[in-house]
Amino acid sequence: MSNPLINKGFSPLSQLSVFLGVWGVCFFLASLVTVAISLFGGLSLTDMGGLMRPENRSLMIATQVATTFFLFGVPAVAYAFICYKNGWNALGFGLEWKWVLALLAIVLLMVSGPLTEILGTLNKAIPLSAKWRTYFDNMEKTYEDQVKAMLHIQSLPGLLLSVTLIAALPALFEELFFRGGLQGFLTRWVKKPWVAILLTSIIFSAIHLSWYGFFPRVMLGVVLGVVYYATGNLWYCILMHFVNNAVAVVYFYTMHQQGKEIDLSQSQVFPSWAWLISLVLVFSVIWYLFKISKPHPVKEILHNRNPFATREPEQAD
Repeated sequence: MSNPLINKGFSPLSQLSVFLGVWGVCFFLASLVTVAISLFGGLSLTDMGGLMRPENRSLMIATQVATTFFLFGVPAVAYAFICYKNGWNALGFGLEWKWVLALLAIVLLMVSGPLTEILGTLNKAIPLSAKWRTYFDNMEKTYEDQVKAMLHIQSLPGLLLSVTLIAALPALFEELFFRGGLQGFLTRWVKKPWVAILLTSIIFSAIHLSWYGFFPRVMLGVVLGVVYYATGNLWYCILMHFVNNAVAVVYFYTMHQQGKEIDLSQSQVFPSWAWLISLVLVFSVIWYLFKISKPHPVKEILHNRNPFATREPEQAD
């Protein structure tokens, strides 16, 4: 069982204010850093779109890492230590590592692949007006061009650097924000872990600004959220997120080495019936995960609370 969280006296609404306030400040800082890196790299204020060009891949990766750091990493850590005396525990770093749980987390990520793919197919099949279809098509093309430019890897040292900057660091910063910060806060506030998991997953997907990838990212968020709820340990989620990103990086590198064109719009990799097996396997792995790692209520102690109060500190799921 994890150590109790020592709340500095912040109510749920106060914590929400801190969370959003810090994120707002960091959003502004991220914008400034993006502009600064672009200018340092030789781009002008009127040519910020130049970041999308393949020759500016290094600048693009630098801005991506810096933006992710300020948008997700800094706000989560700042929120945790402003509101709690033991902030690392509040973010899910207080429990020991168990290899069997790490293995289960990876297995869960793998078996969810066909289910995630069918959700992507359903996502694309949603009827849209011509105006919205054009808008989302343009948005997706911009996203795909950015991904292709960032992952245009031509050497082994470039691969190792990309695995670190594009796979590992975003996994760390995003999991700090979404699972450690947002999901943890919502779980302690609404006292309904599954609601917190779903809300966090929707926000996690929406913030990536990709309509055709919305349902698949919600699915990924749910899988990550379930592992965090079951284990209380953020490291397993970081590992899963890293593996998910790293597979894409290695795939792009392999395709480049073979001189093949990469098509991100490829809609079907698994057989059409595989999603049903995937669904059964996902529920089976989750069932086993909860069997060997039952979630424990997180005890939250109010620091410097009124000594004459008779109500005991509440516990959050």
